Amino acid sequence: MFATSADGYRWSRLDIPSRPEYAAVVRHAVERLGAEAGFSRVEVDDLDLAVTEACANAIRHGSPLRGGNTIRVSFFVAPECVVVEVRDEGHGFVPESRRAPSPGDLREGGYGLHIMRQVTDHLEIIRSGGTIVRLMKRRRGT
Repeated sequence: MFATSADGYRWSRLDIPSRPEYAAVVRHAVERLGAEAGFSRVEVDDLDLAVTEACANAIRHGSPLRGGNTIRVSFFVAPECVVVEVRDEGHGFVPESRRAPSPGDLREGGYGLHIMRQVTDHLEIIRSGGTIVRLMKRRRGT
């Protein structure tokens, strides 16, 4: 699944159509990534949740042509962490303008960025001809 760079880091990339049924392909890739990286079950579950949220946002908000757009998911494995980037073809947004709804609101949607922040060690949003959501999860051990 992974290629290895000259400096020993492993990486892989997956391009999927911007359609919900392809999220399962990404979930399967995250499962394999976690196993190959030596993550614990909890770490894999956290990373899977964060990547699923990022993909759902890319499909819902970052795909002006809906199923006609492509979402690129890139995986980087370093000795101490895994980085996953989810890139869409949308117009981008200002992350600071998105705050998690208050718990009493009980509304559907709007929690994705908050969830990603809670289950990863670092979340970065980059506006660059679309949006790149960069998620970093450190390996903590079993």
